[in-house]
Order: sequence, then C-alpha cells, then structure tokens
Amino acid sequence: MRFALLVALALVVLLALVLIVARTRFDRASDDQIDVLLARVPAEPGVVVGAAELRRLPAPVARWLTAAGVVGRPRARTVRLRQEGELRTAPDKPWMPAAAEQYYSIDQPGFVWTTSVRMLRVVPLVGRDTYAGGHGRMLIVAAALVPVVDATGFKIDEGALLRFLGELIWFPSAALAEYVDWSPVDDRSALATMTYGGISASARFHFDAHDRVDLVEAERYFGGDPSSQRAPWVIPLTAWARFDGVTVPVAGEVTWALPDGVFSYYRWRLTALEIDRRARWPD
Repeated sequence: MRFALLVALALVVLLALVLIVARTRFDRASDDQIDVLLARVPAEPGVVVGAAELRRLPAPVARWLTAAGVVGRPRARTVRLRQEGELRTAPDKPWMPAAAEQYYSIDQPGFVWTTSVRMLRVVPLVGRDTYAGGHGRMLIVAAALVPVVDATGFKIDEGALLRFLGELIWFPSAALAEYVDWSPVDDRSALATMTYGGISASARFHFDAHDRVDLVEAERYFGGDPSSQRAPWVIPLTAWARFDGVTVPVAGEVTWALPDGVFSYYRWRLTALEIDRRARWPD
C-alpha cells in the first residue's frame, strides 16, 4: 500500500514537471516571436500626425481621430496591451476565464497574442495567435502539451489581417497607414480596406455621437478548414478610456452572426495599454 502511494506521488510529481517544462517551452516560443516583432521596429518615434492629414479621410473617420487625440502625437509604431475576460469555443459550451497579452508592430503590420484559459476551471489551455509577413497562425494547446488547434493557410491569413484591421481601435493613428484605404458609407460609418501581403479585406467601422468607434463588422472565414465559409464577424464596443493620451475602447465582445443565431465567443476588458514600449510586459 505504501509503495503504491509512493508510485502515485512520483507520477504526480513527474506529470507536474512535464507540464512545467511544456509551459516554459510554449512561453519561450511566444517570447521569441514577440522579440522578433519588436526588433524590426525603428527606435525613433513615428511622424507626428498633422490635422491636414485627416482631410483625405471620410468625415466620421477624421472626427474619430480628432476626438481620440492622435493629432499632434507621433504615429504609434508598437503597442502592447493586456486583457481579461471570458472565452468559449461553441454556443453551447461554458464560458472560461481568460487572460491575454498582445503586441503589435504598425509600420510592418503584425501581432502576437497569447492567452491562458482554464477549461472547466481545471485543464489549462494556452493559445497563441500571430500575424507576421502577411501570414497568420492560430495555435491552441491543452496543458501546453497537446495541440488542439494549429491552423494556417489563406483563410487564416485573411482572418489575421482582418483582426489587425479591426484592432486599429487600440492604435487609431494606424488608420493613416499606407496599407489602409477608407471609403465613406454615411455620416456615422466608413469602410476600411487593408491590403498587405497580397491579401485585401474590408471592415466597416461605426461611430457613436461622441465620435468613438462603437462597432466593427466584417465578413470573415469561420474557421480555416476547407469547408469553412465567410460569416458576419461583429465586434460591439461598450466602454472607453484614455491611455497614453489616446481614447480607445476598453470593453466589448467578439461575435459571429451564424445561420442558427449569434455566437458570442470572447468578452474582453482592456486592463493596460502602452504605445511605443519596445519590450515585453514584466512577468
């Protein structure tokens, strides 16, 4: 009996060590990609945004950038942020607490997003969504050891581009980037088309009475498998705050409008955002 208990304890310790090593490797790979992303960004600050630059934009976009506070400030070159929230994998699945960090390069558009989730509040899941050189990759690993999702290909590339485009809400000066074109829709919305890495995709930005972005929507592939089709991808925004002198959304959710109903899969709150801090968040 005592021997059996010792064996069981040894197995538990061994499993714990395996999980620690696996998580360390996953985190190290994420850190390496973040370092590469940040290393390619010039050290000098971006060009200061002038009011005259906004004249070429549709009226609601120009009002948004003015209200957000980007005029008179350098264009963002890197951004890092932290989120807390809840994530689920299907409409009938439970919400799982999630924490995430994300890093962006703006001149050469790219990002590294990492998240840590507890499935059933017990099984740890880690995820990494990346966009670099016009290509995306979504990786989700159970216990940092067993791949659950490892998706690449054109549909993932386009989806990553759309994600970057939609997330201009957190670095609005990038609305002036050469790879983004704006078309007027009406007095409270405009269509942004991003072209990069041989791919073009569009998202519609909606603005409220205070000239803040309160909704982003696009047609995006629901998954990366061969049978996946585009579906409405909708991001309603519900709260705003000021970081580094720029007003950005700090709460919202990410949803799909599917044939059998709306699937809300990520509810998030922004807890920190810093512009042009070319370093990883401290542990």
